[in-house]
Amino acid sequence: MRILRVLLAGVVGLLSCGGWVQARGSSLPANALSIFNHNLLVNGNAEASYDDSKQVPGWQSIEGFSVDKYGSVGSEWDYGLSGCPSCKDYYLRLEFEGSVHELSTSQKVNIAVAASQVDAGEVKATISAYLGAFIGADTSSEIIAVYQDASGKELGRTATQQYNTNTLAKAEKGSTGLILCEASGMVPVGTRTIVYIWKAEATGESNNYLALGDNFSLKLSPSVPEAH
Repeated sequence: MRILRVLLAGVVGLLSCGGWVQARGSSLPANALSIFNHNLLVNGNAEASYDDSKQVPGWQSIEGFSVDKYGSVGSEWDYGLSGCPSCKDYYLRLEFEGSVHELSTSQKVNIAVAASQVDAGEVKATISAYLGAFIGADTSSEIIAVYQDASGKELGRTATQQYNTNTLAKAEKGSTGLILCEASGMVPVGTRTIVYIWKAEATGESNNYLALGDNFSLKLSPSVPEAH
């Protein structure tokens, strides 16, 4: 199933197409069950303790990537507000400028414990995050799951669509907005690692680019494609 939801400031929309059905029963070994149906990312909600806002626990450290508290950065959100109904106190930022036109950070997730289910073609991956920027700004972003075999060779990928910042619902106070983006796909046979990437890209030439995000998630579930 591929789903794109918009949920912010009381505006709700839902787009859904295709479908997957959950596999019946639970004959999976205990070690494989431990990897299913929960978020596999470290610090996906940006709430982990940190000593340096530019060294974000769990994520690849790169220049321009940071964590901030809602309301602490002028004009983004006012105090007492957050970017989404399920967002808490902190969010993530990708900021770049000048000749740099894209920036990304990532996490690597080892799923070898579910190798037998993956190689039977019975594992679905769902990626999601609240993504956004300043309303009408020229920066968009997406999340991507890259499936790799034991040698690091790419076997395929699942990605969300980039959003149009002109369609973001404006926060009650502030100049930013977030949109909930989700995408699902079957994990390719042979996959042992999933690289979860948050990638921001300039869509104009302002030379000052900023992408915002919160509640990043990667979940696996034992599934089979819907019969046709």
